[in-house]
Amino acid sequence: MAPPSASRTPAPPFGVIVIALVLVLEAVALVMLAVASLVTVFTAEPVSVGGSVFLTVLLLAVAAGLSTVAARLLQGFRWPRSPALVIQLFLVILSFPYFSAGDPILGFVLMVPAAAVIVLLFSRPVLGFTVRTTGAGKAL
Repeated sequence: MAPPSASRTPAPPFGVIVIALVLVLEAVALVMLAVASLVTVFTAEPVSVGGSVFLTVLLLAVAAGLSTVAARLLQGFRWPRSPALVIQLFLVILSFPYFSAGDPILGFVLMVPAAAVIVLLFSRPVLGFTVRTTGAGKAL
């Protein structure tokens, strides 16, 4: 029988913690956008009540997904790297119109954390933490 410490997940490296923190902050931002979208239903004249409700539900679902990705990444699973990468690539792509529209600050706010996450996802400590096996030989 293996000692109790052998079955535990090792502490996540700094890169994994940074990635998870960025993902959680993005989820919080999406929740704030969802609340703002829902508030438009009850204020002034909403353009489309159904559209606002749909956008609210969609934003909350993506926020929940990002939170799950962050939690599972901290636990050492390998599958969260793919959705984290895809979301960050979308954010990098979405940041470019802000540069051409004359709002580079918002462009940098979207691009810099996303670029940092992309680089960290391929760093050796993050890969080593997420690409490992358990004592039974099965991948996490």
